[in-house]
Amino acid sequence: MSVRLDDMEVAYSEVGRGDPLVLIHGLGDDHRAWRRTIPDLMLRRRVILYDLRGHGQTTLGTPHGTLRQLSNDLLEFLDAVHLEQVDIAGFSLGGTIAMRFAIDFPLEVRGLVLVATSSRVGRTPADWYRRRVDMVERSDPQLRETLDRDTADVHAESPQELEEALLIRRQSTADPRGYANACAAMAALNEAPLDPDLGRITVPTLIVASDKDRHCPPKAAEIIAAGIKGSRLEIFPDAGHPIPVEKPRELAGSINSFLAELA
Repeated sequence: MSVRLDDMEVAYSEVGRGDPLVLIHGLGDDHRAWRRTIPDLMLRRRVILYDLRGHGQTTLGTPHGTLRQLSNDLLEFLDAVHLEQVDIAGFSLGGTIAMRFAIDFPLEVRGLVLVATSSRVGRTPADWYRRRVDMVERSDPQLRETLDRDTADVHAESPQELEEALLIRRQSTADPRGYANACAAMAALNEAPLDPDLGRITVPTLIVASDKDRHCPPKAAEIIAAGIKGSRLEIFPDAGHPIPVEKPRELAGSINSFLAELA
């Protein structure tokens, strides 16, 4: 399915029954990043998944390279599909978007789940994001090889998932400008982290991290937990960054239990 917003066509799907739960995928992915987690979620929830601006089958529109625009996109999407006060779960980039959204539009959120994400970006990873923006803008012939290598790095703890991850990454970034747009938004977190605004998130929040995640390590989750009053932190053992595919049943169980308490 798709819905037209002001400057782009947003691809989305929904499965299950119950209260709405919106899932936000990570950088260079599409909604299929949640493929392993959905079965246990859809038994209890109406699960809505959408592709971010310039990712998957969502068009690019006019990108601003900002987290605020990606947050505004979510607001427009919810309005277009007639959803109010939803629960939101965001993975990696999706988690930063979810935090920005909860800060900007608190009345639209009932519960928040942040998975393998961060509220800030250090100088080294910021430079990493900027290099990839530059590669896209220059149409660097090494871009595709670089993205494949990055994907393998993310799945270092789950090489059995690499084939599917590469398929999704290559399809989602067939036009890499959406990927570059999101990289620019993440790089900006170096100079303007979300940390000072985390206290404005007042909805119940579950933060999930994993002990072997080198991209968003437990320390990043602890920083978020310290900033969001009353939030709950869970750290999964023996998992890397892509928790939704490495620990899908555990993640779904934590999300379902957390949201059941809110109900």
